[in-house]
Amino acid sequence: MRQNEAVTVEVSHKVYTALCDELWKQRDPRSPGDIAMIAIKAWLARNSGRPVERGYQWKNLFLPHGTRLRINHGYTSHYAQVEGDLLIADGNIVTPRGWANEVCGCVRNAWRDIWIQRDHNQGWMRASDWRTGEAANPRRDAIERRRHGRRQLD
Repeated sequence: MRQNEAVTVEVSHKVYTALCDELWKQRDPRSPGDIAMIAIKAWLARNSGRPVERGYQWKNLFLPHGTRLRINHGYTSHYAQVEGDLLIADGNIVTPRGWANEVCGCVRNAWRDIWIQRDHNQGWMRASDWRTGEAANPRRDAIERRRHGRRQLD
């Protein structure tokens, strides 16, 4: 196979139609093939440990550009967002720990107090869950955990 030779990758009709619909809704001039190439490159970079885009590196957790962070304190939600390779809250460059301490007015565990939303289509997950990898495998319901635990003991 030559270096610049194109290949065909099969996707289901449903996925292809959803992609075309989304490109049309967003008036994105790129072709489905262009988007597939971006997705494949992102997957390769993510699985080889190299970030594909700009973002904020928080210890062992990479937060891509556009990631939203939230702290709930005093019946109020406070938000920050990753812009480029900076974490911005209220127009200021912050660190997660400094932001958590500033919002709460005392020393706080940022991993426990900060919630992360990487994509607007996803829900909020606690930073500590992202850190330990539990965000990729959400917790099972308590009843299911108990049933699973009983079966292992039998």
